[in-house]
Amino acid sequence: MSTPKNKYNKMMGYCEKINRECLWEFNFDNAEILKMAQTGTDQEKKFLFNKILENSSDVLQCLNIFNASDQRKLILGYQVPEFNHRFLDRRHKIIKYFITDEPAEIPELRWNI
Repeated sequence: MSTPKNKYNKMMGYCEKINRECLWEFNFDNAEILKMAQTGTDQEKKFLFNKILENSSDVLQCLNIFNASDQRKLILGYQVPEFNHRFLDRRHKIIKYFITDEPAEIPELRWNI
């Protein structure tokens, strides 16, 4: 059974991973990251979401710091940058599929029978 303390500890673990993998060039502590994801402005949430999507080794786990409606809004509003476009476009489509259940057209991952 998941208690509030267990959930908080799990979220702080995600924040530690985000801090290490996605925000290495900034000086955030884990509590600031969690607060930004849960009660930050739309701009702060977008900044954090983009950093996670573009840099995390475990995007789906790390996105759990956002509530479900924010996840959906952020993934649908994400604009794939020109830098590293092919990789990020594919990653965006895969994550979008898991969050929204919308079909993803990724030719290199299609079954060929």
